[in-house]
Order: sequence, then structure tokens, then C-alpha cells
Amino acid sequence: MMSTPQQRVHDATRRLLDLLESGQSLTPEAIELRAELAEATAEARHLEDAFYQAEELLKDAQREHGPDHQAVTRARAARAAVEEIARRSVEGM
Repeated sequence: MMSTPQQRVHDATRRLLDLLESGQSLTPEAIELRAELAEATAEARHLEDAFYQAEELLKDAQREHGPDHQAVTRARAARAAVEEIARRSVEGM
């Protein structure tokens, strides 16, 4: 069974909070979860929140890892996914 965007937001948030409690906001796993959360948030139609999450993730990843790191590539992909979801939702109105 496919999970809904809301379930994905909930699951990613819960897993991310576990990582944040142990001080791991910028590990590869945390970056992947933050990217997943931004994408699921966009799919749940909370576009403003999703754009904010994607932008913050990209800034954090660049500051922590430099411009060419895989984490930055993943953050850029998340931002592009959020932009695409937003574009589709506007076109679908």
C-alpha cells in the first residue's frame, strides 16, 4: 500500500526528530530525510513550508559540505522536486 503524503511527512518528521535529538542534523541520513520531508510536504500541498525546508536544507548542506558534495546535489534535487510539484499543482487548478 502506498503511503499518503501526510503519512510520509509524519514518518520523516519522527525519524528526523530522533536524529536531531542526537545532534545529527547534517549527516547524509538527516539530509536525505530532510529532502524527503520537503518533497512530501509539497505533495501534501503545504508549498510555502516545502520551499522553506528545501531552501534551508540547501543552505545547510552547502555550508557544511561545500558546493560539490553529494548532500548538496540531493538538496538541489529536493528543491527541484518541490518546484515541479508546485508547478503541477498550479497547472492543475
